[in-house]
Amino acid sequence: MDVSPSSDPADPMHSDCPGRDLFELITSRWPLLILWSLRGGPQRFYEVRNAVEGISERVLSEVLKKLCRHGLITRHVQPSVPPKVSYALTGLGEGLLGVMDGLTGWIGRELENVQAAKRRYDAQEGMA
Repeated sequence: MDVSPSSDPADPMHSDCPGRDLFELITSRWPLLILWSLRGGPQRFYEVRNAVEGISERVLSEVLKKLCRHGLITRHVQPSVPPKVSYALTGLGEGLLGVMDGLTGWIGRELENVQAAKRRYDAQEGMA
């Protein structure tokens, strides 16, 4: 198996890959969970916050901005007092959720095996 860097400029293994920031965004802690929370339709900020347990409002705000900037979600401000802001998936975000469906399916199928591997590792390392 060849593991040398490819000549493909979209290869995230290259430091100057234009897609690397997107790769880093979607593989960080919160973005996929936020996108997953929007799969049922538009949500207000507090609804996303309540759906994604453990996220702070500051971090949620930062990640929502990044997801908007990358075109994965939209931000809609309803002109009212106070303004009502909601977030929704774009076509790009929905496409990414299709990939996530595969990942969550794999996790569901393999979780027991992964848990068993962790127990074996911890026992060998004296971490039990």
